[in-house]
Amino acid sequence: MAATLQQEDGSDDLEIYTEIDQISSAMGDGTPLDRTIDKIGMGGYQYTLLALCGLGWAADNMWLQAVAIALPRVQVSFSVPSASIGYLSAMTFLGMMIGALLWGALSDLLGRILVFKLTLGFAAFFGFLAFYVETFPGLCFANFLLGTAVGGSMPTDGTFALETLPKRKRHLLTSLSIFFSFGSVIAAVTALFVIPGNSCQDAHVPSAPPCDIHKDNNGWRYLFFLLTVITVAMSLTRILFTNLHESPRFLVHKGRKDDAVIVLTKISKANGHELQVTIADVNDDNEEAGGEVVSPAERRSISRYDERVDGEEGSSLLRSPSTSGRSLSRQPVAQSGLTSLKSSSFGILLRRWIGIPIKAWYTRVSGLLTGEWRTKTLLIWGIWMNMALAYTIFNVYLPTLLEYRSKPTPENHGLRRADSESSLTGPLWEVVIFTVGGCPGSLLGAYLVDAAPRWNLSKPMLLSLVTSVTGISCLAFVLVSGYFSVILTTVAMSLTSTAMWSILYGMTPELFVTEVRGTASGTASALSRIGGIIAPLLGGFLVDINPSLVILA
Repeated sequence: MAATLQQEDGSDDLEIYTEIDQISSAMGDGTPLDRTIDKIGMGGYQYTLLALCGLGWAADNMWLQAVAIALPRVQVSFSVPSASIGYLSAMTFLGMMIGALLWGALSDLLGRILVFKLTLGFAAFFGFLAFYVETFPGLCFANFLLGTAVGGSMPTDGTFALETLPKRKRHLLTSLSIFFSFGSVIAAVTALFVIPGNSCQDAHVPSAPPCDIHKDNNGWRYLFFLLTVITVAMSLTRILFTNLHESPRFLVHKGRKDDAVIVLTKISKANGHELQVTIADVNDDNEEAGGEVVSPAERRSISRYDERVDGEEGSSLLRSPSTSGRSLSRQPVAQSGLTSLKSSSFGILLRRWIGIPIKAWYTRVSGLLTGEWRTKTLLIWGIWMNMALAYTIFNVYLPTLLEYRSKPTPENHGLRRADSESSLTGPLWEVVIFTVGGCPGSLLGAYLVDAAPRWNLSKPMLLSLVTSVTGISCLAFVLVSGYFSVILTTVAMSLTSTAMWSILYGMTPELFVTEVRGTASGTASALSRIGGIIAPLLGGFLVDINPSLVILA
């Protein structure tokens, strides 16, 4: 390995990389590709990629938090019953589920970087559509489309980043969750500026002052518009940053080892130390996840579907008229040449963008649900779904619950800091505190993942412990009274739940091999959205009984 990877500038750093390589070789740890990526090390390229991936994570939670904050105001705008308002969040999560499946499969078929650059662009377009619509069903549909875009960012971005990080630095993937927390902070702070002064605060109360909901209750629209502008900026940052390269591990498993060599050389150069990489240095026959997720026959089936995307069927649409004229001339005289071309092109497009991805996804999932992988796959997918159900039902209705608890009643003793505060501003400040409190949770999760081996803790055991602490914090939130006690338990819930999710997000991609990593992570994310779909509908029912039940659930 050291003979084929040489640093051309002759700097002293070669000794460091050689030592690392010798340690890795002595431990027998990883494949030649793993050791090549380890030798390149963690540098500016990887940190930049992590930051750009973080934008997708931020956009995901930013829009989720925005929908949660907007729910009461949307209910006023469209006179939606409490039992039905949850459909807005449910449609958002339904879109996220489909988006995770779609974009995850496409990232395995077409490449990580293409999906990486498309998702936020679609999110910005559909976010503007949500700002513009004038009916509640239209808003639900717009949020469904928005969900398909942002729902694909997190699993595909995590996969893209993981496949470029050195093995000893993969715990940094967990720290991406800090962007997830920042996304909710962005939404909450933006809402604090635009919603209180542009909303009918108590329009549902007969004694409330008159308010024209068509003119004076547009704060949630302004929130969606500003977040659309922010999403456009995120998307442009990704698209205009042209120094990113396709995942080298994806290229190797597509049979494009020459391209992988070129990409790894460019990444090494971007990090400031040019290394010579050969074909032998990118072999990746034995995966770090352990075991074969698919049989040789299934692996050939996956490759066959993948190759069809770039095969003659797809490329025929790009042939010049001079090369395709002969085949057109063979069409029956009675059939219009133009009609035949359109029909053929439409059929090819259907197969390319719908048929082939579905078949490829089915092939990969079938491999994940067979043999030694079945138990691991079902367990991790079940964890995702159940954690999402609990977290979402709490997060979606937190603004409503805080508003309820802030009103002086004999039961809650009045948790408001000052009687003169707006009935909307107070709870929104508490949402801001909640979201800010979650930011250190991402760093806590990254630290715990890094420290767990020293404590002889596996990542699943670590996840179990942090999840238990989150549950205790939720119970405390329900039982305490008094403003500062509520704030303290709210921050505790935010901190521990963010750490919990950061551990799960960082752990999941490492469990699966390259050919199915995007599909496996995307399907896990999609199943979590099923929990997200159920949560707001169940939460609406519980809020009607007692708002505190959404926490106990």
